[in-house]
Amino acid sequence: MTPTEQNFLSLLCGEYSNQKQALDNPPFFAHIFLRYRPLEHLQPGSILLEQSYAVDPKNPYRLRMIRAEEQSPGIIKLWNHTFREPSRFAKATFDKECRQTIQDSDLICLDQCHYQVEHKSDGYHGSIEPGCQCMVTRNGQETVLVSTFHLQEDSLKTLDRGHDPKTNERLWGAIAGEFQFRRTKSWEAKWEQDIHS
Repeated sequence: MTPTEQNFLSLLCGEYSNQKQALDNPPFFAHIFLRYRPLEHLQPGSILLEQSYAVDPKNPYRLRMIRAEEQSPGIIKLWNHTFREPSRFAKATFDKECRQTIQDSDLICLDQCHYQVEHKSDGYHGSIEPGCQCMVTRNGQETVLVSTFHLQEDSLKTLDRGHDPKTNERLWGAIAGEFQFRRTKSWEAKWEQDIHS
């Protein structure tokens, strides 16, 4: 694992909440938890990503596995994967034994939905890879995902929107701007393969 990958993942791994934003502006922002947990038994750079509503924190509405790989100096690719059976791993963020049962065979690589992260002076900036069309179905309609994030110190800002693939009209996504999260817990980004290397 390169120093750039290690620094990024060490900063990213943890639990985040947008509680203040949700309390300040409840019509536009639900209270959400984001959790990034290292999957120490898989290839270095593998992380479990979970998103859940605060009212139902143990039933995530999105579960992904991302894998970080520095492809050129300061540029990290995040390989994006979904689960064949997400319900099997719904408690994996809280349950180490469950996390350790996750295998590569449980994952489906989401082509066209990988992220590119660039390290700049004000933190890490990520977005869907240039030239990719990540398709997301919302309300029975295929949309193109436009997704960005900015990670700096204990702050994580995200923005996801879906656009019509023909007209580019925005069809869903935050109309009041970015979700603004604060880290509430940190988890060490360490992989078993690193220990033996």
